[in-house]
Amino acid sequence: MDQAEQLFIEKNLLLLAQRYQVDAARANEVQQRLFDNPNFSFEGAVHGRNVKWLDMGRNGQKSWTLDQLITLAGKRNKRVLLAREETREAELQFYDLLRTLKYELHQQFYDLAYANELVAQYDEQAELLQQIITAYDDQANRRNVSLKDAVRLKTEMIQLTTERTNIMRDAIAAGSNLQLMLDTNAVIVPVKLPWPGPAVWPDYQSLVDTARKNRSDLLIQSSRLAQQQLNYNLQKALAVPDLTLGAAYDQQGSYTNHLYSIRASFDLPFFNRNQGNIKAAKAQIKSAELIQHYTASAVEKEVLSVLQRAQLAEKEYQQSVKTFNSDFPAVNRAVIENFNKGNMSILEFLDFFENYNAAIRELNGLHKQRRLTMEELEFTVGKSLGL
Repeated sequence: MDQAEQLFIEKNLLLLAQRYQVDAARANEVQQRLFDNPNFSFEGAVHGRNVKWLDMGRNGQKSWTLDQLITLAGKRNKRVLLAREETREAELQFYDLLRTLKYELHQQFYDLAYANELVAQYDEQAELLQQIITAYDDQANRRNVSLKDAVRLKTEMIQLTTERTNIMRDAIAAGSNLQLMLDTNAVIVPVKLPWPGPAVWPDYQSLVDTARKNRSDLLIQSSRLAQQQLNYNLQKALAVPDLTLGAAYDQQGSYTNHLYSIRASFDLPFFNRNQGNIKAAKAQIKSAELIQHYTASAVEKEVLSVLQRAQLAEKEYQQSVKTFNSDFPAVNRAVIENFNKGNMSILEFLDFFENYNAAIRELNGLHKQRRLTMEELEFTVGKSLGL
């Protein structure tokens, strides 16, 4: 799993794409820090009373102006703060995608691992059954056993092969998804999993506290609320007109030659005082507050639901360990040996064989479900719990 996670972080295309969104948000933050450029304009004579073209010499006419916009009411700083919070949201979006994709990676990994484990057990059963079928075919040819019994054994083999094929389909799908997530064409074979020991589950309140601190989607809602508050401050500041300061030179076009002047201009806020945008920003704050509250409540309920499922999966797992212990494979081989010696009827053998296969299938499913609920709980709280 550690190797898979490392490849995933380095090569997953969706994750790499989201990183560029973070870079774009940081670039916007840099842009908002920049001051407005000064504006320079020049005007020269083309033709006038002196019937001269392009007369911009000593006795001609030319003028220029230089203006600089001065933003007031701290608009620039407010834009910077808003852009900074937008960058924080982009980073949280990246971590939320990382959290979601990593959970999917773990799911596909364990789907493949437990499918491979079950296929290996089925292969062992198929090998033992094939030995019996071969021996029965030989005895049937010699008329020592009923051909009907040989057919029954072959029917059991067909059923076992069909179940194995269905499991292989699941393994192939999981392997294909892992290849896509790791951006590789290599065949992925998870290391055989040890049977995990009893799990110690954290209490509900500590899990909720962990989720509040680490759930990126919850932190995203907090960031969006902060953005709406910053936007409200910005909209109020936008109601204050900006000031434009400038200087000008006019060679002969004013009341006196070679006129140097300064000027200032600003909008008169008689009609548009940004009332609509201020009102809208205030409403957006209320909306963000409600969404944040809803998300926090949903997270708490999700934690409780997943914890209950995890505890149930743990209970079922522990019961299965007590029931299906390490002696069962030995019992399986002993039954096959007794059948080969003729100490069991074929109906008794097939009944045990089918029940044993069902047991290993159910046990595999319980172990897989327990592992996946652990992963789901860690996904729900947004942090590894070391389970």
